[in-house]
Amino acid sequence: MVCSAPAQELDVAYLEYPPYMYTEDGRFEGILADATRQVMDEAGIDADYKVLPAKRILTLMMAGEKLCAIGAFRTPGRESYAWFSDVTYQNSPLAVIHRSSDERFAEKRSLIGILDDPDLVMGKMYGYSLGSMLDHEINMRVRRVREVTADLQQFMRMIEIGRVDYAFFSPEGIRGLMATSGTEPGSLEWFIPEGMPEGQTRHIICSLSVPEDVRRRINEAVNKVEFPRWQDVIN
Repeated sequence: MVCSAPAQELDVAYLEYPPYMYTEDGRFEGILADATRQVMDEAGIDADYKVLPAKRILTLMMAGEKLCAIGAFRTPGRESYAWFSDVTYQNSPLAVIHRSSDERFAEKRSLIGILDDPDLVMGKMYGYSLGSMLDHEINMRVRRVREVTADLQQFMRMIEIGRVDYAFFSPEGIRGLMATSGTEPGSLEWFIPEGMPEGQTRHIICSLSVPEDVRRRINEAVNKVEFPRWQDVIN
């Protein structure tokens, strides 16, 4: 049953991060799209979906703009300026993607073995969290990190040409990114390393300037709507 409260206009941001969320023919699409629209309808919200970079979303929220976003990881630093809904999706464990020709990965099958290698250059999207546990391990162990501001398709090509040696991606999106990035078929490989933590949970995130009643309605709707599971997405 759709909420009977007056419709609340609200900007709802998302990243271009297929397959979770992306724009197709000018419309918000992806794994999380249909369920998110159901949540907003159930909560009585007239949502204006718009694409924004991750850093811009967080900057606006810290500045007190009335804004929500979807698919966000929950991190301690964000909790000081943003509200998080209950879980909307739990990622599969992250995979390592690397060049097929890089023989160093033939023997390095554990997460710690990869992170501790002083010669490997890890690529990481600027301003993007890989989850609290993995972020911590990276900060403690990885000696060479290259932060990337390009889009995900360009990031794939950077791995292919050796500008970085590896990166962490969600298995849900790797096949699609390979298909749309222009990389040569077979040039990249991926696997889930031994010791990789469980996939992080994703949430709807809102700035604290979004009224408490609106946030409450969103959370109630999250618990009524059925979101997809990673097991079904991958299989």
